[in-house]
Amino acid sequence: MPPTYIHYLLIPHPTEPQILLLSGDNNLTLPCYESPEPHYWQTVAPVNQLVDQQLGLKLTTLRCMKTEFCDEQITMFYAMDGSHISPDWVLPEGAIWATQAIVSDLPEEQKMIVDDWFLWQSNISRIETEWYRPGWFDKAVAWIEEQFDDRGILMTAPIEQIRSWERSAILRAQTTFGQYYFKALPSMFRHEPPLVKWLATKYPDDFPKPLLVDGWRRWLLMPDYGSQTLDAVMDIERWESALRHFAELQISLSVRINDLIGLGCPDLRLFHLAEAIEPLLMSSAESLSGASLKITDDELAQLRARIPEFKQACIDLSAYSIPASLEHGDFWAGQIVIDGDKSVFIDWSDCSVSHPFFSLYFLQDADIRLPDAPNVRERLRDAYLQLWSAYEPLDKLVEAYDLAMQIAPLHFALIYQSHILPQMQNQWEMNNMITVYLKRLL
Repeated sequence: MPPTYIHYLLIPHPTEPQILLLSGDNNLTLPCYESPEPHYWQTVAPVNQLVDQQLGLKLTTLRCMKTEFCDEQITMFYAMDGSHISPDWVLPEGAIWATQAIVSDLPEEQKMIVDDWFLWQSNISRIETEWYRPGWFDKAVAWIEEQFDDRGILMTAPIEQIRSWERSAILRAQTTFGQYYFKALPSMFRHEPPLVKWLATKYPDDFPKPLLVDGWRRWLLMPDYGSQTLDAVMDIERWESALRHFAELQISLSVRINDLIGLGCPDLRLFHLAEAIEPLLMSSAESLSGASLKITDDELAQLRARIPEFKQACIDLSAYSIPASLEHGDFWAGQIVIDGDKSVFIDWSDCSVSHPFFSLYFLQDADIRLPDAPNVRERLRDAYLQLWSAYEPLDKLVEAYDLAMQIAPLHFALIYQSHILPQMQNQWEMNNMITVYLKRLL
């Protein structure tokens, strides 16, 4: 039985330090609505629709403040932007605008979240994630509309907020020229806007040109690359074709790694990984654990005992004649858009210059997604590796591939430890990831 999605909403007064409370069973409560429709916590379009349907308010979401998961239900707490609430909006019967003093009567879990919200709002100037600030959505919409006006593009519907988390904000616009997507990025992913622009210039047949890139703001405005992604395709030959195309691009980019590093892509080549393994694994269990997923002292001791093994694996992998290239960082099938016979590779936030084979780690579940195709993993591996035959014979490429799959979790754990989490204010959103990858080594 699929879980029920429970949404608690923190809706602020448009001008006063107050929050909306509704009349519940003999007490006040945050607005709370159930939905059977599944969605990731960072996907906020369904949340905005609930607010409109239940309260008649057209608001946007600032951020998810907390999530709780169990088999029966998924509970999420969302902070909304109340700046657009009209003075003419009529409170539901029994509802009030509550100051922080009044919320002491809320159920304990709600009270803790509301207290966190008041503290967060009192430090609004210190919020580094711009789209977590009230009013940011209006500024982004105005910028998008200005770009469309300059190019004679007419919108056919209001701009829609799709996603909001510290990693990015995504908006969607419907126009007379089709759909466009707007993406805003934090400073830790400052390399993505110039990289996307550069790739589209150097490889115009493989990377659609964005409508506009604002590198200073880290904003991207892009045409819709297509609605079908590889994870929805059941034809293994189409998967093989996509991986051959990806290998071709990585081979071409292997002679441009100085350009990629110059664009800001993190340099995580194997010698850097080898140097970082010991500092990573000698960190405390607490610092390597997430909000809801912990690594134990015993597990960490097992990993520390294998530090020489992991370092030697980096040395052994570097002995093969496979050049460093652009490594995607999150190369699962949903990041591959199918456009006719072409494959478009999207979302380069987590990319780095590293061993190219690490990217294939995310396709290890292909046998689950393609249950009717025999030897799925081997077929996809070989389709990808065949393009690298100028560097090593196939048997040696398979050896290198297997070695890369063994140490790939260290590479991805290092990305989060050194490049992503240190720059996040709300680390709970992603701090399980180091633990996830380290546990895969056990």
